[in-house]
Amino acid sequence: MEALSETVSGRIPWWQRPRKLAGRMRRRFTLDTFDVFKRPVRPEHTREGLEIPSSYTFEWGTADDIERCADFHTELDANERRLGVERLGFGHLVVVGKHDGQAVFTMWANPRNLNVPGLVKRRLRPGQWFIYKAYTSPEHRGRKLYETGMRFVLAEMLERGLQELVGYAHVKKRVSRKGLARLDFTSVGRVVQWHMPGWAHTRVSPELVAAFPEVVPRSGALDGGDGASERPA
Repeated sequence: MEALSETVSGRIPWWQRPRKLAGRMRRRFTLDTFDVFKRPVRPEHTREGLEIPSSYTFEWGTADDIERCADFHTELDANERRLGVERLGFGHLVVVGKHDGQAVFTMWANPRNLNVPGLVKRRLRPGQWFIYKAYTSPEHRGRKLYETGMRFVLAEMLERGLQELVGYAHVKKRVSRKGLARLDFTSVGRVVQWHMPGWAHTRVSPELVAAFPEVVPRSGALDGGDGASERPA
């Protein structure tokens, strides 16, 4: 009768509580898997051979370009624009694709580190660049701007005598993975992160560790954190 009264009154019987708790934990638990890719810079990646879709222009962005970006077309809100200007100050580069003078595509390049905030930060090898935070305006998707942005970066790297471009993509980001595959990027390794509120665990595959053996301390200065460093990127 006691158990019946608990059920009728809306309270969960004691023997059901562990199962309910386990269900709540499963719903709050998430698993994210990212693959890291790379591809060599080749002689054919010339600026002269770069095909840019009609009515678009591609260029290296400035602080003024970032400050003028619209949230809808670039996914850069006021805070992201502020951080973007800071990234440029620390030596990062940003590719800006424009249509009628409006930025509709952005892709960032880090010349020092493979850095995904909250996930992994490792030193690049000499001659490598890492691309991240690519975004295409919803109104301009399907025009291969992502692929063009990567080719634009490769052309710059060829001119500078660099050897290898590194990128990454979540296993569920089909568009990004298709773009990387079209340019013959190959997998270097994988990062898996299990997390729930107040807890996270990240595993870097042995292949990725071998490719990028040097761990870089995270400052948080360029991902919204409070850290500070002369070269936080």
